[in-house]
Amino acid sequence: MGKVKSFAAKLAHDTTTEGKVICPVCKTEVKRIKLVKNKKGQTGWSPDQESVKICQCNEAAIYTGKIL
Repeated sequence: MGKVKSFAAKLAHDTTTEGKVICPVCKTEVKRIKLVKNKKGQTGWSPDQESVKICQCNEAAIYTGKIL
């Protein structure tokens, strides 16, 4: 099991920028998410996983499926 953190410790961790990548355009944290798409193979369909960086600039386009 992990350590139990107090509310103050969680708040201090969220407010620091140490180790976080900040987008220069929208000034929000850049996160990595995993996209799972379908891939057509010779025998049928299979999942194709891709890791994508996401911030507030491209969040809506990625979640709606415009950018894949």
